[in-house]
Amino acid sequence: MNNFLDKMTNFVDSKLTPPLIKFGNNKYMVAIRNALIRLIPLLIVGSFPMILTNLPIASLAKVMAPYNDALNTLSNMTFGFISLFLAFGIGSELADTYGLDKTTVGIVSSVCFLLTVAPLDLKTNTISVGGFGASGMFTTFVIGIIVAEVMHFCDKHNIGIKMPAGVPAGIASSFSSILPMTVLFVFFWFLRIIIGFDLNGFLKSILSPILILSDTWYAVLLVGLVLMLCWSVGIHGGSMTVQGVMYAFLVANIALNVEQVAAGMKPTHVLTEPFVFCFGMPTGNGITLPLVLIYLFSKSKRLRSVSRMSLIPSIFNINEPVVFGLPVVMNPTFFLPYVFGTTVFGMMYGYVLIRLGLMTAPYISVPWTTPPLLYPYLATGGDWRAVVAQLVLFIIVGIVWYPFAKAYEKQLLKEEQLENY
Repeated sequence: MNNFLDKMTNFVDSKLTPPLIKFGNNKYMVAIRNALIRLIPLLIVGSFPMILTNLPIASLAKVMAPYNDALNTLSNMTFGFISLFLAFGIGSELADTYGLDKTTVGIVSSVCFLLTVAPLDLKTNTISVGGFGASGMFTTFVIGIIVAEVMHFCDKHNIGIKMPAGVPAGIASSFSSILPMTVLFVFFWFLRIIIGFDLNGFLKSILSPILILSDTWYAVLLVGLVLMLCWSVGIHGGSMTVQGVMYAFLVANIALNVEQVAAGMKPTHVLTEPFVFCFGMPTGNGITLPLVLIYLFSKSKRLRSVSRMSLIPSIFNINEPVVFGLPVVMNPTFFLPYVFGTTVFGMMYGYVLIRLGLMTAPYISVPWTTPPLLYPYLATGGDWRAVVAQLVLFIIVGIVWYPFAKAYEKQLLKEEQLENY
């Protein structure tokens, strides 16, 4: 087993991790990820009205019914405009990378997005906001990058209106951005209004198969495997998957779920961030709370001490004390249950339940530190079946952990006995 673990560690370190790290550390990916992360508080606040408008108790739902439209306004103004906010965020993040004015680049990116996705209808003097939600997210990625690169190019090569030396730096900087700003506005205006090219529709047609693929069982399996293979050798798997390569898709899927619920439909997209925390990482990566409970009254002083120290943090989804304290990572005894018997199994288990219609797909952003059982209840809009499903998952995972936990306990007891002699 040690030889196998050494080979697996070498594979993860030399083959799996480097390309993921390189891709995740790309300046464009970093900007997109940071912009999405900055929207998390907005999405959490925007999710609260979804809970109130979808109460599971009929009597309470009846009381709230007259206020549903007003409450939905808050959700619509957050999730419904997520792409517009992202346009500003991505432009701003890339501007920071290049040492440009963040506000200016963010505003230019937002205007270019508006020109592309929602041009003004002169006959009715209105704009369509249909592309401001999840459907426009990938367009913001392209526009934000183009805007930042053009403005960076002009700044680098001193292309712009130059002001006399005595003019304050802030004013000089503002005037220097007029030329690249004009070029960008005219370009996207010409593309959408004059030529009639729908960049958003074009990108949707290209990326739609990828978005569909990101919500399949093999995507769920792949995310779970990469997540846990990285963690098994001590590498933060979440930064590679949940907050790395897959993060844009996870946010897009939850935004699509919110739009479906707002339209009176059931959410159909499974692979979202709340789903991962419901079935892939409840109580932390590897679903380690059952392991902590097994060791609470262990005969081994070390195991008992670590588990008691880890109990409270685990309830709030912080399980580094147990993962690195036992340790679980780099531990041949725990490799199989940790990688395959917990997160990977849990995510596939949750996927099957949702696809069979046995519970609601999570569609509400909930703080990741929310305790287990409460988290799935809130994330699914009050579906009690999700609570039962997670409870059953903990029982199954506990059964999986038990024989390996006892084998490791036996090993440590022998070591402790030798230390006492």
